[in-house]
Amino acid sequence: MLPLRDAVVFPMTTRRILVGREMSLHALDYAENHDNVIVLVAQRDVTAEELQNPMLDLYSVGVIARVSNVTPFPNGCVKVVLEGEQVNVTVSPRKNSIKLDSKTKLFDEVLSKFREYATKRNIAEGMVDAFFGMESQLNAFYGMVPFLQVSLAEKQSFLEMESLDEMSEKLLTLMELTDANENVLVRIQQNVRQKMAQQQKEWFISEQIRQLQDELDGDGDGGSEPDQLLKKIRAKKFSPAIVEKLEDEISRMKLMQPTSPEYAVSRNYLDWFLNLPYGVYTDTVLNMKKVKAELDSKHFGLDKVKERVMEYVAVLKLTGTERRAPILCLVGPPGVGKTTLVESIANAMQRNFVRITLGGVRDEAEIRGHRRTYIGAMPGRFIHALRRAKCMNPIILLDEIDKMASDFRGDPASAMLEVLDPEQNHDFTDHFMEVGLDLSRVLFIATANSESEIPEALRDRLEIVRLPGYYPHEKLQIAAKYLVPRICERTGVKLGEQVSFDENIINEVMRGWTREAGVRELERTLESAVRHRAKEIVMGKKIKPAVTSKQLQEYLGAPRFLDSQLPEPGRPGVVTGLAWTSVGGEILPIECMLLSGKGQIIMTGKLGDVMKESAQIAVSLVRERLHRFGIDPAIVKKTDIHIHVPEGAVPKDGPSAGIALTLCLLSAFTRIPVPPDVAFTGEVSLTGACLAIGGLNEKALAALQAGVKTLRLPAQNKKDVDELPAPAKKGLKIYTHKHIDEIVKILFKNAKK
Repeated sequence: MLPLRDAVVFPMTTRRILVGREMSLHALDYAENHDNVIVLVAQRDVTAEELQNPMLDLYSVGVIARVSNVTPFPNGCVKVVLEGEQVNVTVSPRKNSIKLDSKTKLFDEVLSKFREYATKRNIAEGMVDAFFGMESQLNAFYGMVPFLQVSLAEKQSFLEMESLDEMSEKLLTLMELTDANENVLVRIQQNVRQKMAQQQKEWFISEQIRQLQDELDGDGDGGSEPDQLLKKIRAKKFSPAIVEKLEDEISRMKLMQPTSPEYAVSRNYLDWFLNLPYGVYTDTVLNMKKVKAELDSKHFGLDKVKERVMEYVAVLKLTGTERRAPILCLVGPPGVGKTTLVESIANAMQRNFVRITLGGVRDEAEIRGHRRTYIGAMPGRFIHALRRAKCMNPIILLDEIDKMASDFRGDPASAMLEVLDPEQNHDFTDHFMEVGLDLSRVLFIATANSESEIPEALRDRLEIVRLPGYYPHEKLQIAAKYLVPRICERTGVKLGEQVSFDENIINEVMRGWTREAGVRELERTLESAVRHRAKEIVMGKKIKPAVTSKQLQEYLGAPRFLDSQLPEPGRPGVVTGLAWTSVGGEILPIECMLLSGKGQIIMTGKLGDVMKESAQIAVSLVRERLHRFGIDPAIVKKTDIHIHVPEGAVPKDGPSAGIALTLCLLSAFTRIPVPPDVAFTGEVSLTGACLAIGGLNEKALAALQAGVKTLRLPAQNKKDVDELPAPAKKGLKIYTHKHIDEIVKILFKNAKK
């Protein structure tokens, strides 16, 4: 028996093999002395030199072969020709061995498939024809198997098959699988060749372009793209630290393939530096008259704000430097002109202007940029702003700074600290740029609707400039001088010839269709009326230019607001309070009802914690004073007190309703009404002291618009009263009080025990 390590010999086939192992040479010697007959069996492990257990190391089915030729070699090996004759060498013959005259219906299909298979692999056509001429299908199949590109185990399986149908199906399956695998391999190779050809083509074209560019530039040394970038970098006025960083990046680029993704990342990084206006500064015009004229031409009123801007410009003019300049923050309700005011400052100073919107920013990377390890990394918003401004000393508007948020992606407000700190922003480090950039000459101006919403750490670095809402007379001037001409220009309607608004009509619009501190809604409402007039003009209607009250209601519909927001007079337990919100001041009616019960306090109207505490203090103050009016304080234990602030869907909070809540409760217990045209604002302590509040300007405006005649405030707000504009002082009788009892004596002086 001759063990075969890497071959399977089939019956009726001839195979040449090289024999070198000692046991195999002994088997050949024995066969030469015994009719040249030998048994051929394949090894299961082709790497094994010796057989430890022939019953386990060899397959159980082999072939009887005849040794026809033995050729010795000098190294001790012999080359032998073996002719397979019979299958199935076992102790007892197999019962189901395949007979030579066995037939299968798939024979023609197998032959056809093999001819196709052989054609693709350049197998001799004569060999294929020989299989077609064989009388025994079994011999034909055995002849085909050696040509299949299959493993030794697969070839061995053909020896062990006991059915010609099984053998034919196996042949068809293997040939089809081989074709499929080769088709995939061919397709992959074609794709690889195409990609390589495309890359080679791109490199060839880019190299030609570079050579042509070198010729145009007069550069005959044929420098590579990294060399060209290095020249541009050295031509810029970068700091030594930046130049060193960029030179290291170019050194890395030279080791990369131009078509690799890393090369593109490095190129993008260098392009950001080359596109930065490093060392470019615009000349600042500090003409006081020009700045004042620019501010007055686009903004009516706002005298204190304009005065503060003029002070800022004057300091810049005297010092001649922009470093360590304070960072202004314009705080005011929507529509009062905060953004346009900053634009006017930029125009007056002839500085480039860029706006950064911070509303809704939650990701710290928006401020500091992404690190370059991330896919799609980009610099932060300040680097983008400098690139858009095309200079290193623009005016950057930080819009809606009070609407930044924080979540798992970081705290952008904390990332802003370095930007807004004059001691640090001369070396601001963006995560993407990885080097410090000087932002100290940038003029930052922020805007916000609510000072309380600005993060505490940022508020410390900002100089707050408050923009109050506009009073009716100011809105009237703004509408006549600015809004109506701008609306007519946008709509194509000629002002004066086709449409005009007198003061009474504008006042009617403000009273019936708007409730705001700014003029944004007023502009939209007037524009709606002008659009209706434009439609009538196009339809050919003959109308007079002046808009009448009747036409106004046709254009805008019924008024949305009543003239008065004040409660009905003569009702005890109802008091007019004042509130401040981020969109301006508001009237805050407070109602109280007493019910028999167990001394519970019921508060409705979506009140916040601070306002609930004010209500608790008000109850204690009233209980302590009831005996002055002949009322037994013990009645409070048998009375449920229901306090309600209308418009329950709107959240309300703050301490400034303390005085109003106390007077409302006292009015309910004494059954003495408080005049609704008297409004109250201020915090009250447990001892009855009236404490100062904020937002007086906005509250006074809301009171004036609602028809309030008298305003009672804490004495600590007297300094704010002096700063109120003349219309507020003229339209309101304003009184200040140190203690709640001063107000009680005035309002309830006619109370009888």
